[in-house]
Amino acid sequence: MSWYKTGAVNVTNNSKTVTGINTKWTNPLIGICSGQMLILQTSNTIEIYEIASIQSDTQLTLAKEYNGASKTGVSYEIPTSPKVSIEALALRVSEMLNYYQIQLDAWQMILTSEEEVTLTAPDGRQVTIKSQYAISNELNKLLEQSKNYAEQTTNNADIAKNASTSAKSYSDSAKSYADSASSSATASRNSAQQSSNSANAASSSERNAKTSEQNAKKSADEAKNAVLSIDTTVFIKKSGEANQSIDGELDVKVLTEQGQRVYSPNNKPTADDVGSVPAVKSVVNDSPIYMVGAHVDVAKLTVGGKSVITDVSNIQNQINQLNNRIYIVESYVNGNNWYNRYSNGFIEQSGVILARTPSANSVCGNLINLLTPMKTKNYSVSIDKINNGLWGDIEYAYAELDLTAFWLASYSHTTGEAWIRWTVRGY
Repeated sequence: MSWYKTGAVNVTNNSKTVTGINTKWTNPLIGICSGQMLILQTSNTIEIYEIASIQSDTQLTLAKEYNGASKTGVSYEIPTSPKVSIEALALRVSEMLNYYQIQLDAWQMILTSEEEVTLTAPDGRQVTIKSQYAISNELNKLLEQSKNYAEQTTNNADIAKNASTSAKSYSDSAKSYADSASSSATASRNSAQQSSNSANAASSSERNAKTSEQNAKKSADEAKNAVLSIDTTVFIKKSGEANQSIDGELDVKVLTEQGQRVYSPNNKPTADDVGSVPAVKSVVNDSPIYMVGAHVDVAKLTVGGKSVITDVSNIQNQINQLNNRIYIVESYVNGNNWYNRYSNGFIEQSGVILARTPSANSVCGNLINLLTPMKTKNYSVSIDKINNGLWGDIEYAYAELDLTAFWLASYSHTTGEAWIRWTVRGY
């Protein structure tokens, strides 16, 4: 026979309720059910009561009231495997199956649920564990965190590498700055020496300037004394005439220099003075001429051996004739092909082609491209046979004149070919 005696109980006089301490009365594996005995052990007494029902792991109900004194922490025993009836056995089997079903449901929840699941151990202890889904999510989170940590580590490594590179760059810059500072110090020393030299040079320049100032003052005094010592009475040579006196008025009309008369705006020379012959102005054919003496024959007047035109009445007519004259402004020649473009816009051009007739009594058409485009379609076309060949009786006609080409049609009673020259004239 098996006995369940884990924990202790509290009993109250005239009460059917028994309270358990650290008991697991509802655990189906233990097998406690109604109809079993509850044996209470006191100091010298054993009391036996029938269990009417079980409410929880720590509470059951007796079939009749407890008639002893109220006690706490009383030892007890419950026989769990006596010879029982079929009904009691079926109840225990049902409770065991229910327990296992609860366990299976709990494990199914572990595999499918997203929440935590509570399991009941055979000894009645309850254990709460996480479901597989929750564990998988946590693992995924841990993996993602690990990935993030790895990326962060890589980034930190890159940052460290960049920091190292920057540190090296800063070190190089610091060295460069130190070198620059050293160079600047050397330059400063050189500048200080140059400043000292410049100061000495400035001092020397100041002394030289002072000396120059003294010399200039001395030269100015000497010049002033020289001016004061000039005798102005010797500026004009006296010739015995009173009006040439330096003290009176000066008459420039009789003023001479080295025996030659001096002229002024109010004392102009005459023709006799310069030895010239007066010229007489006259007009011939609306053109002014000057005659010296009796007359000048302008018809025989020449310059540089060439006759001088004195009659200008016909010059405009000659200019108009030159303007109206037609002349070639552009010319082109290439073998048998040529053209001329004239100043008035007239164009004449000519070329040579080989005309063929594929069969007798047929018309042959040739597109003639002009050498230079015409300005209008109102131009003439002439055809000349260079040799007769088999086309002794060939006939020509042209049509569809264009600015850059025209169609030439030829007719012959026989087949053959012949060279012909075409010529176009017009604008």
